[in-house]
Amino acid sequence: MSTIADLEKVVRDALDQIEHPALKETLLDLGMFDRIEEDAEAFTVHLKSPDSDRKAQIQLEAQIRGFLTKASPGKRVKIRFTVDESLKPEEQGNRIRGVKNVIAIGSGKGGVGKSTVSANIAAALKLKGLKVGLLDADIYGPSIGKMFGVPGKLALQGDGKNKIIPFEANGIKIISFAFMLAPEQAVVWRGPMLGKAVEQFLYEVIWGELDVLLIDLPPGTGDVQLSLAQLVDLDGAVIVTTPQNVALQDASRAASMFQQVKIPILGVIENMSEFQCPKCGHVTNIFSRNGGAAMSAKLSVPELGSVPLQKEIMDSGEDGLPITLKDPDGLVATAYKKIADKILVEVEKFK
Repeated sequence: MSTIADLEKVVRDALDQIEHPALKETLLDLGMFDRIEEDAEAFTVHLKSPDSDRKAQIQLEAQIRGFLTKASPGKRVKIRFTVDESLKPEEQGNRIRGVKNVIAIGSGKGGVGKSTVSANIAAALKLKGLKVGLLDADIYGPSIGKMFGVPGKLALQGDGKNKIIPFEANGIKIISFAFMLAPEQAVVWRGPMLGKAVEQFLYEVIWGELDVLLIDLPPGTGDVQLSLAQLVDLDGAVIVTTPQNVALQDASRAASMFQQVKIPILGVIENMSEFQCPKCGHVTNIFSRNGGAAMSAKLSVPELGSVPLQKEIMDSGEDGLPITLKDPDGLVATAYKKIADKILVEVEKFK
């Protein structure tokens, strides 16, 4: 190889595979390539650096030379760095690049249909034309995959740079720990391992450009919830409850946790609010009534909406297609669309 064009291709390929140690992006994505010059003795590769950290530059140069030795240009290759601070991204806190809003959905307890609610809110947002992602953070009991037609382990693809490409169903990007487990495999992990798994799901998944990333939280107020509060800047949290007192008590604990870690509560959703007999039309409040409204008033947050109890909701979850997508003009889908609209209004209030 003896031309600048040939060497430039090798350099660009190398930069596309080497990640900056501090900025966690490839050197090519950061725009570090400048130009290549040739004289009688050597090729000089000019690179732009976001800072003057010489230790990082030496480390990167060594990696680049690992690729260039295979190129055998016939001349010496010199690498020169010039500091260009415009390459350094603006300080964004704990944000996921490309994701506009990150919203957690919690309940404080299991059995209230939180994952079903999360799946259908994601579906409702998608029907509005938004770009949506859904992260199943319930490491011990992941169920989001099944609701979108993936009951167990899935062969996820990578990009060759230690990043995971999320599964996509009906235009919604999804990641779940269930994709990495056999259907009956148990997870026996302590807190630090849970935190690391959550961090990887947040930052080592190629979410791309998203309007909303929903995070379906596990029951309780433990390690996963605290890890999220530390790892990512949440734009808000939604509380899911059923009307009976025992669910309201646990949901109140979830709300208290969000308040303690300074995450704004966008509102309360009352799930399984009532059951209407499909034959006679009689309405029964199986789990009491008005619990969601009472909790919203207690917390001084909006009541985002209520969702009735219907057999079709269960059937759609078993079929792997959320009811909001299965019957987009039905009663339940209409309820979720209104809830999605209210969530978008509330999250903007905290910007």
